Amino acid sequence: MTRSDRADSASGGTVTGPLRIEPTVRALARRLRPGDVAVIDVLDLDQKAAEALAARRPGAVVNVRSSMSGRFPTGGPRVLLDAGIVLVDDAGSAILGGSDGATATVAGPEISIDGEAVATGTLVDEEALARLTAEAAEGMHVQLATFTANAMDHVEREADLILDGAGLPDLGIDVTDRDVVVIASGYQHREQLRQIRRYLRDRRPVLIAVGDAADAALELASAPHLIVGDVESVGENALRAADHVLLHEPHGADPGEARVDALGVSHSTATSSLPSAALAILLAHASGARVIVTVGVEGTLQDYLEAAHTDASGMFLARLQAGRSVVDATALAQVYRHRYSPWVLVALVTSAVLALGVAIWVTPGGRELIEQGWSTVTGWFGGL
Repeated sequence: MTRSDRADSASGGTVTGPLRIEPTVRALARRLRPGDVAVIDVLDLDQKAAEALAARRPGAVVNVRSSMSGRFPTGGPRVLLDAGIVLVDDAGSAILGGSDGATATVAGPEISIDGEAVATGTLVDEEALARLTAEAAEGMHVQLATFTANAMDHVEREADLILDGAGLPDLGIDVTDRDVVVIASGYQHREQLRQIRRYLRDRRPVLIAVGDAADAALELASAPHLIVGDVESVGENALRAADHVLLHEPHGADPGEARVDALGVSHSTATSSLPSAALAILLAHASGARVIVTVGVEGTLQDYLEAAHTDASGMFLARLQAGRSVVDATALAQVYRHRYSPWVLVALVTSAVLALGVAIWVTPGGRELIEQGWSTVTGWFGGL
C-alpha cells in the first residue's frame, strides 16, 4: 500500500469489526487482531503507543479523548494515519460501556455498536492532523517550562548519581573501552535493531535491555547481557538468557522480584527516580564504555515532550552526562560500514584471479596464452 493509499484509507470510509476495550494500550495491543475496532482512553497519543497498536493492524482506533490535545505536537496520530488506520478522536466515555467483542461500525466520525449509534467523535484525517499540529505547536512553550522544572528537580534529588555515579550498582560485566548498546522499547526500536544488525555482528557489543525490550534484543540481536527495569512483562526466555537482571522501578511499583526469584535468575536492585533507560546509560558511562549506542531512546525534542515529564527530563540529563560517547542507532546505521578481515580480502582476490584464469582458459587461444606464460615463468626459475 502506497502512502497515498494509506492516507485515503485513513481519511474515511466505513470500518466494521469486533470491538476491543482494555484499560491500557499495552493490554489492548496484546489482544488486537487485524480489522478490530480498538477503543483507547489516552490524552495525547505518543508514537510508541501508536506503533504498538498499528503493529496489530486494527481497522480503526477510537479515542475517548483527544490524541493531540494542543499541549504539544504528538506523533501518535501520524503513525496511525501512515499505517492506513482510521482514527476518531473525542468520542466520549459512553463507548467504554460497550461489550467487548460486539460488532462495531465506524462510519466517518460516527460509531455504532450492534447497529445502535453510541458516539460521534472527530475524524482525524490529513487535513485535521495538519491543523491540530499547527495549533499544538503554540503549546510548546509551556511544555518546555515544565520539562525544565522537572529536570531541575532531578538535579536536586540525584545530582551525585548523575554527576559522579554515586550509588550506581556494579554492572558485573567489564565494559571498559567496549561498545555498549542500550535497548529500550521506544518508538521503532525493532526497526532500529534491524538497521544496525551488521554493526552488532561485527562489533559484538555488550547489550543492555530495558524492561520488555529484552524480548526484541533476544529475537533480533542476541541475548542481553543485562536487563534493567521492570521485568513483569519480559518473556521467560529473555530473562533466563540474560547474564544478570537489575530490578528498577522509578515510580516505586513492584519491578518483578518474585518472578526472577522463581526463575532463579541472578539479580540485584536499584533505587532511583530516573527512568530505567537513563540508569542504563549512566551505568555504561560510569563503567568506562567507549561508545553507547541507544536504541528506542528519546533523541528529539518531540520525543522528550511525548514521554512522561519526569522520565523525559531524567533521560535528557543522562544523555548530557554521557556526552560524546552516546550515538543514536538511526545515525549509526547511516554511517557504519562493514569491516572485512584480511583473510576475507585475500579470499576475494584469490577468487577473482581464479575466475579470470578460468575465463581466459575457455576462450579461443586462451589456453595457449596461459601455457606460454607458464613456460616462461618456469624457464626463469629453471635458469636460476
